[in-house]
Amino acid sequence: MGRAIKIIVIVILAIVVLLAAAIFVVTQVIDPNDFKPQIEEQARQNANLDLSIPGDLSWQFWPSLGVSLGRTEARIADEEELFAALDNASVSVAVWPLLLGKVEMDGVLIDGLEVNLREDQQGGNWERIGPQDDTSQDQTEEEQQTADGGEEGSTLDIPLTIPSVDITNGRISYRNATDGTDIRVEHFNFNARDVSLEEPFPLEMSLRYQDQSDMRVDLNLKTTLAANLDANHFVLNPMVLDANIAGATAQPVDVHLEQALEVNLDEDSANLTNLVLQAAGTRTTGEARITGLTGDLVVAGKLDTEPFNLNTVLKTLGEPAIETRGDSALNKVAMSATLSGPANSVIAKPLTLTLDDSTINGSAGLQNLETGKIVFDLTMDKILLDQYLPPESPSSEDKPAATGGDAGKSGGTANLTEAELIPVETLRPLLLDGKLRIGHLTFEQIEASDLSFAVSAANGVLKLTQASGKTLNGDFNASGTLNVAGKTPQISARTKVNRMQIQPIAKMAMKDDLATGLFSMDGSFNASGNSQKALVESAKGNLNLGLADGTVRGLNLYNTLVGGINDTLGGLKGLTALIPDQQSGKLPSVLSEDTKIIDLTSKTRLDKQVAYLESLDATLEKGSLSGNGWFNVLTQQFDMHIGMKSPELDGGKYLGDATWPLRCQGSLESSPAKWCGPDRDGFRKIAQQAATNAAKGKLKDKLGIDAEGDTTEEVLKNAAGQKAREEIDKQRDKLNEKLGDKLKGLFN
Repeated sequence: MGRAIKIIVIVILAIVVLLAAAIFVVTQVIDPNDFKPQIEEQARQNANLDLSIPGDLSWQFWPSLGVSLGRTEARIADEEELFAALDNASVSVAVWPLLLGKVEMDGVLIDGLEVNLREDQQGGNWERIGPQDDTSQDQTEEEQQTADGGEEGSTLDIPLTIPSVDITNGRISYRNATDGTDIRVEHFNFNARDVSLEEPFPLEMSLRYQDQSDMRVDLNLKTTLAANLDANHFVLNPMVLDANIAGATAQPVDVHLEQALEVNLDEDSANLTNLVLQAAGTRTTGEARITGLTGDLVVAGKLDTEPFNLNTVLKTLGEPAIETRGDSALNKVAMSATLSGPANSVIAKPLTLTLDDSTINGSAGLQNLETGKIVFDLTMDKILLDQYLPPESPSSEDKPAATGGDAGKSGGTANLTEAELIPVETLRPLLLDGKLRIGHLTFEQIEASDLSFAVSAANGVLKLTQASGKTLNGDFNASGTLNVAGKTPQISARTKVNRMQIQPIAKMAMKDDLATGLFSMDGSFNASGNSQKALVESAKGNLNLGLADGTVRGLNLYNTLVGGINDTLGGLKGLTALIPDQQSGKLPSVLSEDTKIIDLTSKTRLDKQVAYLESLDATLEKGSLSGNGWFNVLTQQFDMHIGMKSPELDGGKYLGDATWPLRCQGSLESSPAKWCGPDRDGFRKIAQQAATNAAKGKLKDKLGIDAEGDTTEEVLKNAAGQKAREEIDKQRDKLNEKLGDKLKGLFN
């Protein structure tokens, strides 16, 4: 028995030695480089590749059996450009298990891999790889079964574990001639240990990504992969990714991502759990489930971003901080979102955004992933807008000079730029449908409530379909359109204001408590162009303005009128008697420095930067007025001609219907007391006409002379002649009477 066992052992050892010797002879005697022509021919026939192997093929015998490949290059048949190449590659199996009929891989190494992908209008170059005739693709059923591991397959055991797989110094490039895409992946390294289809195994990967926009991403990935090829089920848990992203912001950004990722290709789904994303001082956690990976995508999950300081984030990104009036502004920004929505969309609903003391609730997201349409429906509880405004500018900044006359109409345009103002190319493809409501807003101490805004964008047309709210005891409603579909942007707007307190608006606009009252406005506006200069030069519009129960501070039009009347009438002797019910012969002034307005209406036409006041009618506490003029909205200069009636002269026989001309000109930045003054030529003409009318009236009353139509000089001349004739007749009568008495005495 022992002898038999000994013989068996000797036989087995002999077989092993013979096999080892055979392997040694094969690896040492047979030169694999002799097979290069056959390998290249097979590559041409089966892959349509021109394969060039300038490097050496070599065997490795011990302790592993393997083959190594030197520099190898592949070009698509009949093309000069390199499609793929590698510097060297090797694959090996352990010798001893192989002698026992088992395959145990020692390792796979690919170094210097290079792949160049190109695409144009005819398609990608990779599409030309493979057999180019149908006959070469035919396989007999027996051959297919052999390839699939059928009955003709090898009796060797398939390896369950590969100790190492390494890809080093890889380079991949992709260029698209139709859209200019140019992507390069360099420094690609991949390492996996104990690779198995039965057990999870660790792997690491690193690369550098660059594209035509100069964006660069250095990426490092560490994970443990569990792969079930039969079920197309893959799990990466844990998965840790670190990236440095440069080019998207002024400073490179470090991104750290942790998650567990499960992908099931048969179910067309992916699950992300235990998500932690840290970048630029922010931290977001959450989870998500994605279905329809190859069809209609459906996303569900939850994301939470912890409160962060926005300016700290901007500093990390290398961007300038947002300067605000409030020290606590932008210190607390946070988000909580539940991801939901129909297929092919990503919608956060419900969505909660926190901005310091303000809270925004609602929904927002992409309604359609293919078109990129943005939708939102949000409600903000309150916001103190003042603290988010830029710091106030120094009060010493230059202001336009205040000049009157027609020269002020064209002023102010020199400061307008011709730089592009509207990002047309960005706005044209925009698809948008959104609503925003604000419960309470404070701005420059002006409080507004029930604010509602609605916007939409499609086909290059952006619409503000609603902008309404309540403020200053009144309300407003506005709408507008920006059309960038054509070559030149077109802007139109319509605004309606109903009985709003004007005092806070005047304070904010002119930094002075200039006016009070209830302000109303109904106006439309349109312009075209893509610069400040073009928009101003094309601006046109119409405004109907109204003011009720108002006061203009620092300007007393009545006293201006009274002063002009008194000076004018006082300069013409005897005309002060025409002022009714005034013993002093002068109109009394009032102590107030303001003008009180009972009701005012006006119609204004906007042309370029000038608002032309076509009509103005007002009832004042002391008098009434009408007028016209212009106002330069850029320089705040104006020139107005006003006609005013005085209640003190009402009912007077010769001045009661007079409309006294005033001239108001200057700038809103100057003192209101200097704005208006009497048109002295106009006042003088009224006084002269009143004197003429008074003379005519007295002549008619006392002398019975109707001098209608005569001038003052003619009336006085005629009156003097009449009186002379009357005096002569009177003296003649007296002389005749005395002469008669004398003659009578003589004859007696």
